[in-house]
Amino acid sequence: MSGTAATERGRLLDLSFVRRGGRTVIDRRLFAWPFVLTRSFHVDEDRPERLSVIVQTGSGAVHGEDSLAQRLALGPGTAVCLTGQGATSVHRAAPAIRAREVVRLHVDSGASLEYLPEPRILFPDAALSQLTEIDCEQNACALITDAFTMHDPAGHDRCFRELESTFCLRRSSREPVLIDRTRLQRPDRTLFRGHRAFGAAFMMLTPSHDLATLQRSVASALTPVSGLYAAASLLPDGAGIGVRLAALDLRSIRDAFARIQAIYLEALWATADVPVARHA
Repeated sequence: MSGTAATERGRLLDLSFVRRGGRTVIDRRLFAWPFVLTRSFHVDEDRPERLSVIVQTGSGAVHGEDSLAQRLALGPGTAVCLTGQGATSVHRAAPAIRAREVVRLHVDSGASLEYLPEPRILFPDAALSQLTEIDCEQNACALITDAFTMHDPAGHDRCFRELESTFCLRRSSREPVLIDRTRLQRPDRTLFRGHRAFGAAFMMLTPSHDLATLQRSVASALTPVSGLYAAASLLPDGAGIGVRLAALDLRSIRDAFARIQAIYLEALWATADVPVARHA
């Protein structure tokens, strides 16, 4: 429970989950400033084992010299949905300084993770480096989303200084199945062609899922979203589906993420590989 223990382990948020009595519960809960963890909930009647967790930050923003770390470990048969309290501002960083965030996720056999952090709002001269690593067992499932938008409170359309984002996926092995990296350094506004919000979603599924059909379902579901450009593709080695998004504003990104999450949850109903109990 103490922030000291979390800091000594080199992590600011460190959670692990186990399944007890047909439900997912937290069995390790370590966190330090700026992370705040309140009560978690079992609110899904169709998935009584699923635990909903909301992570908050005491500061409400990411500052230039921040170094943040998260670690989530899901035990066999668990089901977790983790979200945040709202979009997080990333403020200006001094020259040669950038904020850093590392997220490491482990999803064990038969488990399901929905890791749905709120978008980042990049202010002028913001600099952020973020790394998300997930080790998802072959018979486990996960949905990971990430998004950002840009905002200049002075209304001059000034841009952020740097954004580096890396997503690394492993499936029951030490060798990565996928490394997806984006880096933007002092971008010109014309690069974005009028789009102001961007996102990515990675849906990891089991070998029993029909990925080609799900890919078409994602593409079809995103087509009606106004102001959105989207592309869905199959991940290497049959690991799942990756989606790239560009939109005029965050509302379209949020709408797209909600549709992708609905398809992910429907995919869980279709297989017994993950712990989903549907009530009549």
